[in-house]
Formats: sequence, C-alpha cells, structure tokens
Amino acid sequence: MENFNEFENTGTVPDRDTGNIISHAFEIYKGIFMYPLVAGILYFIALSVIASITGLGALFMEMGQNSQSMGSYDPEMYNDIYRSTPFLTFMGGFSIINILLFSPLIVGTIYIAHKKNLNQKIDFSDLFIGYRQNFLHIVLYGLIFSIASIICTNLCYVPAIFVMPFLFLGYPFLLFQNVSAIEALKNSFEIVKNNYGNFLLLNLLAFLCSYLGLIGCCIGIILTYMFYYSTMYSAYCAYVALPRQLD
Repeated sequence: MENFNEFENTGTVPDRDTGNIISHAFEIYKGIFMYPLVAGILYFIALSVIASITGLGALFMEMGQNSQSMGSYDPEMYNDIYRSTPFLTFMGGFSIINILLFSPLIVGTIYIAHKKNLNQKIDFSDLFIGYRQNFLHIVLYGLIFSIASIICTNLCYVPAIFVMPFLFLGYPFLLFQNVSAIEALKNSFEIVKNNYGNFLLLNLLAFLCSYLGLIGCCIGIILTYMFYYSTMYSAYCAYVALPRQLD
C-alpha cells in the first residue's frame, strides 16, 4: 500500500482560482494523456466484451434496427423493453461492472498526475493503483458518484451543475488519505461548501474541457475525457495540500 505525507516542495501548487487550477491540470494532463488513453481503450474493449457476453450489445442493436425499420421513434416499444425484468437485471449488473472497472482507473489517473507533478518516473502499472489500494471504498464512492450523476441527469441535467461539485474532491481523498468512501464524501463536501462558487465554475469548466473531444467527430473524446479527473488532482493540491509519496 502506498503511503502519503503532506507538504512536499518539489511539485507545483496552483492558486485557489479556477483559471490557475485548470491551467495546472492542463500542463500535467498533456504530459500523461497517453496513459488514460490506453486505459480507456482497454476499458471500452472490456465493456464491449461484457456487453456481448450478457447479450446487451445484441439487444441495443435490435432496438436500433427496429427503430430504423419503423422510420420513427416508438416510445411504447422502448418502455416495454426498459420495464422488462431481464433488461433491468442486465443493466444493473452492467452498471456495477462498469463502476468496478472505471472507478479505480480514475484514481490511477490522479496518481499518475501526481507523479508527473513531482517529476517522478511513471510506470504503466501506476494506472492500476486503485485496484491495489482502498479498492472497496473506491468502488463504493464510484457507486455514490454514479447514482448522484444518474439522478441529476434524469432531472434534465441542470441539478448536476449544482450537485456534482460537492463530490469533486472525493477521489483524491480516497487515494492520498486512504479514507473510507463516506469520509471522502464528507471531506469533499466540507471543502466545497466553503468555496462553493469556485468549485461550481471549476466543475463546469472541467467537464466542458473533457468533452471538447466531441468536436473532432467524437473520436477526440478518447484523448480528453479523463481531463476532468486530472482537474480533481489540481484542485486537491490547491485546497488541501500537495502530497508526496514516501518510499
């Protein structure tokens, strides 16, 4: 298990304003984006295999073909599929597997961003630190994060702008302080509550920057989608401390 201590002087710490944090995150991310890129490719391959095994891939293809053959959107057909027990069971299991795969990769991206900031040698295995350290709490926090995101999305997206900032620092707390999921949520909430305006803007800008890749015919999203989590690291440095790894 990795151990961390606070206040290392060899890395850089951004000021507590949105522009500096975004710039800090960008400078780090442009030096590490190949790692989350490879991880993202492996992640999407794994999801495709799982979708194929569970039958979800075939189900979605059938839905698309039916929609094309009818030439229009049929809400009744989709409602029948969504209400069916096998579909809900598959989707529930698929979502859990998604969280199991993806949440540790978020922590790995944050860890690589930290090593880049300290000019330490980065190994590809660093990307998978979330599978080796505090795994259960990382997955639990990923579940909390996903549930909050889904609820906000189903309420026409607007609540996400105001709610998701409170969860912004949870993943760095899980990595650098090895706390429980609930403790990470509490710590993140306390800091964001006292700096809500800054985190409201930071969360929105980080999200928009992460999805800039959609402009490039959607292919560029593979390069930019993890920038959101690199911003979490920079915000942690600014509002908590710059941790260092102890050998």
